[in-house]
This record gives sequence, C-alpha cells and structure tokens, in this order.
Amino acid sequence: MSCDDTIRLLYTTWPDESGPHAAAATLLSEKLIACANILGPSTSIYRWESEVQTEREIVALFKTSAASAARTCARLTELHPYDEPCIVALPVDRAGSAPGFLDWVADETGERP
Repeated sequence: MSCDDTIRLLYTTWPDESGPHAAAATLLSEKLIACANILGPSTSIYRWESEVQTEREIVALFKTSAASAARTCARLTELHPYDEPCIVALPVDRAGSAPGFLDWVADETGERP
C-alpha cells in the first residue's frame, strides 16, 4: 500500500498558541488525527484585502489519514478563528518515512484495515 494513499500532513497557521492546542485536543478526541506538532512563532507576510500584512503566527502540523483528511480539514475550519484559514494537506511519501510511524497514524485515525 502506497503511503500517498494513506497519510496526510495538514499544515496550518494560527494567531496564537491556544488555538492549535485546543484544536489538537478536539481532533484527538474525535480520532481525526494521530498527532499534532505546534511550532514556535513564525512571521507571515501576505496580502489581505489589498494590504500587505506582517503578522506573528504559530505553525501547527496535524498528522491524519488520507481518508480522514477532508473531514479533518472541515473540522479545523470550524475550530479556526480566521475567516480563511491556511490549511494545506500534504501527501507523505512512504519511501522516505518510518513505516511503523505511518502505521501508527493509520491506527490512531481508524483507517488501517
């Protein structure tokens, strides 16, 4: 089974640390993710409503199954404070990944046969 068909890494940004912490707890309890990594502050520079913005944001990575990715994205959108949150699903390459870890993600999200 190709990992491209089984695991997704959801990249997100948040205005502060409380949001991804709360989202991770919710998504874990709903078995939509196996794990979240909440990274330190980053600087985001972007155009919003015709103005260039520079903001401090928190990056969070959520590990889920491909089968749960759409549901997880929808749930993250509900939990997120931004009008248009950054949520990007990235496929995971099995060839360059630890098989046991990938199996654990699938097990935790109930997606492994």
